[in-house]
Amino acid sequence: MKTISEIDKQRNGYVTSAELDDILKIVYKRELAGKDVKPLLKRFASIQNRILIDYKKWRDSLIA
Repeated sequence: MKTISEIDKQRNGYVTSAELDDILKIVYKRELAGKDVKPLLKRFASIQNRILIDYKKWRDSLIA
C-alpha cells in the first residue's frame, strides 16, 4: 500500500486503473503474468470518472 500512497500525491484515495494494474503486476509479477486485472478493478471505479479506482475501497475488500 505504500507504493499506492506514493502515487496518490493528493491523498484523495484514487489512482488510475492503469497505475494500480502496473503496481500489482510489479508486486505479483509471476502470479499475474499475462493476466488482465482491470476487469476486477471496475467495481471499485469512481462514478464520476471510470478510470479512477478507489483504492481504499479495493484494499478494504481484500481485508474483509
